Amino acid sequence: MDYPGEKLLIKLWETLAEKGVGSLLIPWQEKRVAKARIEIRKSEMLQIAQVEKEVEAIKAGKYSLKGSDSNKLLNAPPERVDELGRVEPTLNLDDLATSVMNNDLSEGIRRETNIAKAILNAEDVLQNDAQEPSEDPVEDDWLFAWRDYAGRVSSSELQDLWGRILAGEVKQPGSYSMRTLEFLKGLSRSEALLISKLARFVIASRIFREKDKFLESEGINFSKLMFLQDIGVLSGVEATGLTSSIGSLSEDMFFQAITANNKVMLLENDDPKKQVKMPVYLLTQIGTEVLKLASFDIHPEYLESVAKDFVRQGFTVKLADWVQQTANSGQFFNAVEITLEQNS
Repeated sequence: MDYPGEKLLIKLWETLAEKGVGSLLIPWQEKRVAKARIEIRKSEMLQIAQVEKEVEAIKAGKYSLKGSDSNKLLNAPPERVDELGRVEPTLNLDDLATSVMNNDLSEGIRRETNIAKAILNAEDVLQNDAQEPSEDPVEDDWLFAWRDYAGRVSSSELQDLWGRILAGEVKQPGSYSMRTLEFLKGLSRSEALLISKLARFVIASRIFREKDKFLESEGINFSKLMFLQDIGVLSGVEATGLTSSIGSLSEDMFFQAITANNKVMLLENDDPKKQVKMPVYLLTQIGTEVLKLASFDIHPEYLESVAKDFVRQGFTVKLADWVQQTANSGQFFNAVEITLEQNS
């Protein structure tokens, strides 16, 4: 294996080639799994840039497609028919057909270009990911829905979003439901930005209450939280007494690993029946799937503040770096114990 994400990239391109998704990039598929990937990528980006110029030329009328022979209208009064058999005032069907074909062509190429860019973003996500790919295939209906949705977006931010969706589904099919795809289809750039900001505060699919100063530092106030609840990302925002509990992973003593993107909190206590109590907002199923797409690191001061809350509950708490290795397991390193005397 030449680089960490090679197995995932091979699965990505085998999936795309099998289903014929990514027309602009498929010719390079066989070569890109070898060491020539960097050179291939340069060629692809040049090709995409050239295609985008040609689409603009078609829209501007600099390129044109010939229409079919003139179409004549039947049963028209003879005195209103010109020498070509067209009824005055004339509708030039040649020009109309050419215009329609040009529009269809430019739109089709634009969609394929958008899909290609999203695929290359997916490749960027996977290339350094050492996680083993699942043996389960990506479902056909899911992949074709993804292609349709990814083809509609032209902004780089949303192309990156759809690339991350594809990468996540290749890693673990079933990660993103069709309902989540439908939700993301209607997501605006500003809404995607707000969700990305929220991702910095997600710990074990929860947002901790009583941490307003940290959220507000990123522009997330109560009204924004209510909006996120209204669109189906959060639940329990108005329920001030909502708490969540987590039990032990061990029967001999309390042990729990609570992940937060690239970090993990390791909690220990002598009592295996002890429970972690947390006042939280909960992510919905859609919210959980959508928030996995964000690549931002957890907010460090917020994470330390939550860790200290657990120390106050009587747990020994360590913060460590976290690397996900499979869908259900990972590895931690650089663990540091948290005490109440540390500065937040």
